[in-house]
Order: sequence, then structure tokens, then C-alpha cells
Amino acid sequence: MLSFFRARRWYWVCQLVGWSGFVLTQVQAYLVLKRYTPSVVPRMLLGAVLGMLLTHAYRALLLRFEVLRARVGWQLGVALLGLVGLSVGLNVIYAGLSMLAKANPTAPPSDWSTFAFSVVGMGRYLIVWILAYHFFALGEWLAHTQVRQLQAEAAHRQTELDLLRSQINPHFLFNALNSVRALALPDPHRARTAVTQLADLLRYTLNYEQRQLIPLADELAAVRDYLALEQTRFGPERLRVEVAVPEALLAWPVPPAALLTLVENAVKHGISARPAGGALHLTATAPPAGPLHLAVSQPGHLPASGASPARHTPAPRGGLGLANTRQRLRALYGDAASLTLGEEPAGTVVARLDLPAAITTPELSIA
Repeated sequence: MLSFFRARRWYWVCQLVGWSGFVLTQVQAYLVLKRYTPSVVPRMLLGAVLGMLLTHAYRALLLRFEVLRARVGWQLGVALLGLVGLSVGLNVIYAGLSMLAKANPTAPPSDWSTFAFSVVGMGRYLIVWILAYHFFALGEWLAHTQVRQLQAEAAHRQTELDLLRSQINPHFLFNALNSVRALALPDPHRARTAVTQLADLLRYTLNYEQRQLIPLADELAAVRDYLALEQTRFGPERLRVEVAVPEALLAWPVPPAALLTLVENAVKHGISARPAGGALHLTATAPPAGPLHLAVSQPGHLPASGASPARHTPAPRGGLGLANTRQRLRALYGDAASLTLGEEPAGTVVARLDLPAAITTPELSIA
């Protein structure tokens, strides 16, 4: 019983406050009209108790038959019938109890006009209760409906994010294993070093799925391991690496493997496609208010359907890694993050990743 009242404490608080106000206004009216007698307070208290019980029964019927989920027009009709029924019922019960108690045996019997006047008078108070409860219940139901929709959307986005992560692992590991295989025969010692670097990368891929964001320093460590493997495969002359990341930005939260995917893409489509190779530049900058700007550039050209020089376009959908990264960014940040490809100057492809300082996906906490 205690938990019942605690779960509905605000409902009962409003009931007590509202019907206490009814008693006070009625007593004040009797005082102003100079018709106050000692029996006024008990009679008003009786009316307040009856009103509280009847309105609670009305509420129970609304919940029992799920009237509050019906159309507004239907609810309006039920509210009008409820108003009349509550007012008439309260007056009938009150009159019956008064007769049984013989509260005023000398009073003349009430006629229909007096009864109708009492019904209208009580209806003034009941209409406030009915409108307040219907509007409150409708607003609460709409709020809960919206929360359920947001929960379903958040669960869907989390499922989508988990699926995208599971797709990234094979894509990444396939390229890394190719690098180790290329070293096995010509340089066993370097192959052992590469295996250690690959083990670090495997450990990274196993651990990053446990978090949505990691420090940029952790992501850079994986990028350096990957580039070291690729430099061994291509040679330091064919793959030249230049990294410019200020130490102040190493703690910036980034999605795991997002930057790594851009570096993989640059090596695969830029460096490996050119017999002479080229330089891969990785830079990070951020204004005081953010966001973080990550740029990976390498020699090459965008496809004919891509961007013209000095122009940016969304990452193409053809590559699994870039397409997954775009979807992960949308799931984590909404429209606050972006991934673009551009060719500027001509002959240099630049992938830019802009990341805010925090996830903007709403989080729900339902008591």
C-alpha cells in the first residue's frame, strides 16, 4: 500500500491541495455572504472527501478503458459526460448522506431548481479537475511515447554502430596480414618485428570495440604501427611519412579506427598505386573552441565523378572503410562531424575529418 501511494504521490498531493482549496473557497463564500454556521466546515469537508473519491473512481475508469489513448474528440465527449456524471453523482450522494444523518431536519425539502443549482455550482470545481487531469495525462503519455521512440532510435543506432565495427575488423586485418606476409621470406628478423607490431594492432582492434571514443594518442599509436608495417613492405623511399600532431591535441576523443581508415585508404589508393610512391602527410589542428581537424594527404587524383580542385565532397560510398566511417560518424555525432575528400592542389588528395569534442547523440535515463 505504501508503494502505491509513493508511486502516485504527486497525484495525491494535487488531489489534497485541490480539494482543500475547494473547502477554503466555500467557507470564504459563506463568510462573505454572512451565512456561515458551525456546520459549514463539516459539510464542506464531506463534499471534498466525496469529490476526491468520485474523481479517483473516474480516473480509474479512464485508465481501465484506456480512454486517454483515444482520439481527442472521443476524450472530449467522455470528459463532458464525466463532468455531468460526477457533479450529479456527488450531489445525490451528498444529499442522501445528509438525510441519513439528519444534518438539518428543519430545512425544507430541496426542489429540482435547487438541486440543479447545486449541480452547476459543483460543476465549476469539477471542470477544473477534469481539464487539468486530461491535459496532464495527455502530456505525460506524449512524453512517454517520445521517450520510447528515442530509446528505440538509440538502440537501433547502437546496433548499427556495432555492426559497422564488426565489418571494420576484417577489412583492417586483411591489409595488415598482407604486410606481414610480404616480409616472411626476404627478411625474417624484420618479419618478427612486424609480427610484434601486428600483435599490437590486433590488441588494439580487440580493445577499441569496448569504447565509442578513445584518445587521439591511442589512435596515433595504431597508425604508427600500421605505417611501420607498410613502410617495410614498400620501403622507406616509396612510402615517406610526415606526422604533425601537437601534443596538446593527443587527449582529444576520437572514434577508434577512424583516422586509421583514412591512412589505410591513402596508402592503398595513393601510395601503392604509384610506382614511385610518395609522401603521406598527417596533420591535426584545432581552434580554441574546436572542432578537431585531421587531414591525411597523399599524391593522386580523385575519380572523374569526384571533386574538382579546391572543392570538397563527401567520402565516396564505394570503399567499405570510408563508407563505414561516415556511417559511424553519423551514428555518434549526427551532423556535428564530417568526412570529406578533396584534391588541392591538383595531384594531391586530402581526406579531412572534423570531430567535435563530445558525442552529440542523446542519452536517455529512465527511472
